[in-house]
Amino acid sequence: MSAELPSDAGVLSPTGVPGPRGSLATGLPSRPSNAPRTAPGTSCDGTVRWTATGWEHPDALALRRRMDAELRPRYAPFDALRAGRRPGPPTAGEIAVTWLAYDGAGPLATASLRLLRRNDCEDLHEVKRVYVHDEHRGRGLARAALDAVEGSARALGVERLLLQTGKLQPEAMGLYERQGWSRVPCYPPYDTDPFSVCYGKHL
Repeated sequence: MSAELPSDAGVLSPTGVPGPRGSLATGLPSRPSNAPRTAPGTSCDGTVRWTATGWEHPDALALRRRMDAELRPRYAPFDALRAGRRPGPPTAGEIAVTWLAYDGAGPLATASLRLLRRNDCEDLHEVKRVYVHDEHRGRGLARAALDAVEGSARALGVERLLLQTGKLQPEAMGLYERQGWSRVPCYPPYDTDPFSVCYGKHL
């Protein structure tokens, strides 16, 4: 995950109501299609438009690939140590919603809400793949993306969220801690990766 300096300027909430927290006031389908649902608003004045869509939306995929390319060099020296210990990516069926931010034609930021089904205990809901395009940082988009996912979780009745990041991503850890997330023990499937750091937050 790649973070940025917090700022709320020019951000619409996912419902299209201007506000700093990006809260969701309406419910979401449990698994939206890749056809986007766009919040009201325009981008001609620099306002960011948030869209709820699916995990496999091409703009979300493009941002996640950019995220992977950015983070890969940090962890590459430790590939041998992490071999066989890293979980696979989420499947489309596990993702309740993926949020995308736009200002003009291109995507700026993304984040997703995942239902992590577990065999040993209760299912978990977690934030996945918070990422801001490197040319659009410093606009509060990482914080707004977190707020959008948290709002979606509340609308679905979720009371606690979890997330995982990496020890070599101090900007991500700083963002989460500023936003009220607390460190928790690493939970499966991340507990076998020595570079995992996990956080939790009550909604």
